[in-house]
Order: sequence, then structure tokens, then C-alpha cells
Amino acid sequence: MKLIVMRHGEAESSNISDQARNLTAYGISQTHKAGSWLVSHVLAENKIDVALVSPFVRAQQTYDGVLSQLSISSKLDVVELVPDAKPRNSHRMVDHFLQQHPNATSMILISHMPLVSYLLDEILLTYQGALFDTSSMAIIDYDVETGLGELTEFYHPSMSDLGNN
Repeated sequence: MKLIVMRHGEAESSNISDQARNLTAYGISQTHKAGSWLVSHVLAENKIDVALVSPFVRAQQTYDGVLSQLSISSKLDVVELVPDAKPRNSHRMVDHFLQQHPNATSMILISHMPLVSYLLDEILLTYQGALFDTSSMAIIDYDVETGLGELTEFYHPSMSDLGNN
């Protein structure tokens, strides 16, 4: 199972609430480039089976940007992916979903720091606290039976900015 853990694109610094913060123009561009990189470097087909997305505006907009570059069969908005969610609860939610959908072969999670960092540690058992820049993605070979994974690639937006897309 291919699991992609992604942080949202660059967002405005403030809005009426943290939940309402929008992506900047650069953030929107980041999400398009990240989607394009997935298509050319990770996905055998131009498709992801399911997206689990934080309900915050910037995560929803990130989903839209990625979706503009590839096909995603289904999407669920989940509160277990908000910034202050507990990584263990988020991990359990992923495992529960995958047990209920055994035919899923690819999933993208779109969330926030610090959750993406803690969740990656939880899945990889590394506890190194990887920092995710905006629109960064960890590509993981995930074992649904054990609930653990192996990091196969890490995408940083500068990879596209340098023309390595």
C-alpha cells in the first residue's frame, strides 16, 4: 500500500481563525507542482484511491491543487488530521479506514505541522521529528497488517523549483 503524507501548501499568516487561513498564490503553485511530481515519480497510474483531508481551508485547497494534476477516487474530510490532533488517533483512524477498504492501494493524507511530523514518526518508528516544509510529502510503503511503513521518498517543493520535476 502506498501512503503519502503531505503538509498543506504555503498559507496566509492570518485570517479570522486558524481554520479559515487560505493558501497564498505561491502555496497554490506548490500544490500543483507536488501533484505533478507525484504523477511523474510515484504513481504507476495517474490516480490515488483515497484522500483523507483535514477540514481546515488550507488543507482543502491543497487537495484541490493536487487533484488538478491527478485523479483521486474518493475523499473524506477527517478531524483526526487537524494540527493539534493526536498522532496515535490519526494512525488508528488510517488503519481502521484501510481495514474497512482492503482494496485501496494508495492513500494521501493532507494535514498540518506538527501532526504530519509526529504521524510520520509513529508510522516509521523513527522518532526523529522530520520537518515538513509546506507542500512536502513523505512517500511510504505501508503494511496494513502491521500498521508500519518504510519511507521510500521524500518530496520537498524545492525539487520542483530547481526544475527536477
